[in-house]
Amino acid sequence: MEMVQEAKARQKKRTTCIGDFLYLVEGAIRWGLYDLKIGTLTVIDLRSGELLNYLAGIKLVANQKRTFLQECVPLVWDQIKKLGIEKRLFELDTSSAAWYETNLDLLWLEVTDVCNEKCIHCYANNGTRQIISINSEFAKEIILQAREERCQKLQIVGGEPFLHRHLWQIVEYAHKLNYPEIEIFTNLTLLTADDLKRIKALDIKIATSLLGHNAEVHDACTRTPRSFERWHYNIKQIQSLGIAFRIGVIRMKQNEEVMNEIENFLRKEGLLNPDELFSPDDLRPIGRGNRKTVLPTKPLDYELFLTVNPKFFHQARLFNPCWRGEIAVTTDGKVYPCVFSRKLIVGNLQKESLHEIIRQLQRTYWTITLDQIEKCCDCEFRYACMDCRALSLCAGKGLYGAPVRCNYDPCHTEVSKIRG
Repeated sequence: MEMVQEAKARQKKRTTCIGDFLYLVEGAIRWGLYDLKIGTLTVIDLRSGELLNYLAGIKLVANQKRTFLQECVPLVWDQIKKLGIEKRLFELDTSSAAWYETNLDLLWLEVTDVCNEKCIHCYANNGTRQIISINSEFAKEIILQAREERCQKLQIVGGEPFLHRHLWQIVEYAHKLNYPEIEIFTNLTLLTADDLKRIKALDIKIATSLLGHNAEVHDACTRTPRSFERWHYNIKQIQSLGIAFRIGVIRMKQNEEVMNEIENFLRKEGLLNPDELFSPDDLRPIGRGNRKTVLPTKPLDYELFLTVNPKFFHQARLFNPCWRGEIAVTTDGKVYPCVFSRKLIVGNLQKESLHEIIRQLQRTYWTITLDQIEKCCDCEFRYACMDCRALSLCAGKGLYGAPVRCNYDPCHTEVSKIRG
């Protein structure tokens, strides 16, 4: 409770519209100038930011303000011209009309706790869960309620979804409800030719994980003989059929030294586009992954990865950039903000409606903005940056604790290593 009160009591730094698609965001010692029209973010010094912030708030027409900059503060005006924003500076903003509402966007539905692999890092299994599969009628009811809430994306996860006896009943029902996107997260070891035909016919997307570039590494992580062989066979089948897929590479102690080899393997097999970045992800310390024997000896050096556009910016001012619009539902109906936040039970769909739970999420977890987060609240990049509250919770930093994977210090550090 004290942490919540402290987060709410933090002095919110200023955000000011200074023109059409142009916003200033105050940081501890710098300002961020967001151009939402062309998707750029420029860091400017404190004095220049204060001046632009002041001019935006006074009652003069736009031309008078621009003339003042040209004649009295030429250094700032030159910077404005270099950015190519002088014609839009101090004009009426037209960027913010449609982004002030967040509905349910993504539903993770765990259809089974059963899995044919015994991955050493599995987030969903810590040895305490019951081994069950969801009742297919209950699954359909959840999927229906989510679609009635205008849910756009359904991701079916497990366990291993292809161990659910009625998986295709569930998937076909979701397809009839016209979900714009349906994805199955699978280890790719159990797919049959019939499964592949159905995936293709229903335009289902596939998500999977690769843990090594060969059987020696991959199978050691899954603790399942021939898992790499079966994975490789089926990913090539998926590739040849033109099925949409994505591959996540989870980095842990057992494979951290072979990341280059994994990238080379993916590129050689055509599973990574030539211009696509190779982006492995350190495992989340959740479930079996919360052990020193599997955690990487040294974490990845995560760069600032920024998203600058009207939708992201305006929603980030009101909602959490990761949790907003997302829920995860387990086989027994428990609801979490995401699949990695397994200690935050929001409700249970065996006792409450999805509508009720979503309204609760909209009032609580979805509305945790980076203005409330330690360190982020002082950062000029906070409305362009992603977040992971689950990682902060796992690291013992609390719900409002500083992000675990951010090395940028908004009070001191010079800006470097920005991707977007």
